[in-house]
Amino acid sequence: MQSQKWSNNIMSSGEVYEDMKKRIVNLELEPNQVISENQMCYEYGVSRSVIRTVFSKLQQINFIDIYPQRGTCISPMDLSHISDLLMLRTAVEKEVIYEVFTNLDNYAKSALVEKLYENIKKQEHCRNEKNYKGDFPKYDTEFHDIMINSVNRSSLFEIISDGMLHIARWRNFVVPYNNRIPKLIDEHKMIFESIKEGDLAKAQRAMANHLETVSEIASRATSEYPGYFKIK
Repeated sequence: MQSQKWSNNIMSSGEVYEDMKKRIVNLELEPNQVISENQMCYEYGVSRSVIRTVFSKLQQINFIDIYPQRGTCISPMDLSHISDLLMLRTAVEKEVIYEVFTNLDNYAKSALVEKLYENIKKQEHCRNEKNYKGDFPKYDTEFHDIMINSVNRSSLFEIISDGMLHIARWRNFVVPYNNRIPKLIDEHKMIFESIKEGDLAKAQRAMANHLETVSEIASRATSEYPGYFKIK
């Protein structure tokens, strides 16, 4: 049995929800893992009504499956849905790059290039990290945020925030599974170099290639981790 996570503090349903969501994204609660109201009541030190509220909210974003009279489990990853979400994110980030090229003046573009360069240098120190739990995730997020914030498009990602959670869970699986950190750094460098060179089409292609992470390993991943994925 799991030990109580919060023995001295009474948590609100919102706090429990955020913590459980984080554990699912980080794969601490694994796809298809069976969970129960009693178990979570004990772990968080809260009432069943709180856990039921949390379970309902997690079900709404497709993070848990509730089977009446049978039980509750963490939802497996749906690679078809994740592929669709990545397509949507790719369209948004390609548009961000387009606006970088068309909306920023030379001074703003130079400042952007300098920020990306400094970020890439920090990423290089993470090249030997094996999972998505060290310093690299911070620099990975920062790399994309630098471009997004330069054209004031952060609200676009708020609109698809629930979808981004599913992308994040997939990323937390695929990065250590496929030892992707060195490749991610090289892909970021390609995007950076394309922007620096002023090649819009090349920068957009590089971003699309960077975000397409499903097709190349889907068959192998589902074969080796069948319980992690939704079977059509």
